[in-house]
Amino acid sequence: MSILVDLLKNSENTVRKIPVINIEGSKISETILPKVFYAPLREDLVWRAYIHLQTHTLQPKGASKISGHKYSVESWGAGYGMARISRIKASGTGKAQAGGMVPSAVGGRPTHPPKPEKKIYKELNKKEKKVALLVAVAFTGCREAVVKRGHRISENLELPIVIEDSIESVSRTKELREILEKIGLKEELERCKEKKIRAGKGKRRGRRYKKKVGPLIVVLEDRGVGKAAKNIPGVDIVELKDLSVLHLAPGAKPGRLTIYSQSAFNKIDEVLLRGVAK
Repeated sequence: MSILVDLLKNSENTVRKIPVINIEGSKISETILPKVFYAPLREDLVWRAYIHLQTHTLQPKGASKISGHKYSVESWGAGYGMARISRIKASGTGKAQAGGMVPSAVGGRPTHPPKPEKKIYKELNKKEKKVALLVAVAFTGCREAVVKRGHRISENLELPIVIEDSIESVSRTKELREILEKIGLKEELERCKEKKIRAGKGKRRGRRYKKKVGPLIVVLEDRGVGKAAKNIPGVDIVELKDLSVLHLAPGAKPGRLTIYSQSAFNKIDEVLLRGVAK
């Protein structure tokens, strides 16, 4: 929590203005940079929060408790010139005298099966989660971190990117793509179209292709832009109230290219710093 206190102190005597652009890519006004963006850039906090929050999306799984235990078995012991493993006693099944209930036998029990009672849900302190979110937001205003993640942005584009509220009402994919190209993200959208075939067994497990992660658009209210972004590879939409480290730091790497609507940008301190001593 001391990071939050230091954040408020560091932003008291600092006033930085960020340009607001319209859907044509032209500057129309300026707005004051919120206090959140003065948070210290701590990658370790973001990484820890991401790993913990990602476990909240996992589903418990495990083998059946009776898997490989469906027959009555007995070891014959020594003196038969055969292995002394447990053998199935049932006759007339075609499996009589075959090995059973041991991992080394065909149809035997699993060796070390996944267990549904395993604890995979990692708990995270509320204060730590809040600090990690603030730090992840601050990373979106750091050009060095955004470029390091692999995003391609023009040199004359200032971060963080703030666009007028009319973007929240865009409902057509073609129109949204044109807006993103006009503000200087044409090369970034081309990068997101690239995909490669995964190396390994994942190819045959429903995740054949690896895709790029592109811009994130943060809005105060989704009035149609979420539908428009569905068919643009790499582009995601999230409302400010639902913003999470999972959105801002895919793969636990902070610095995702983020576009804020003007109303969401102006409300970011009110929403994220709620409950913090002023």
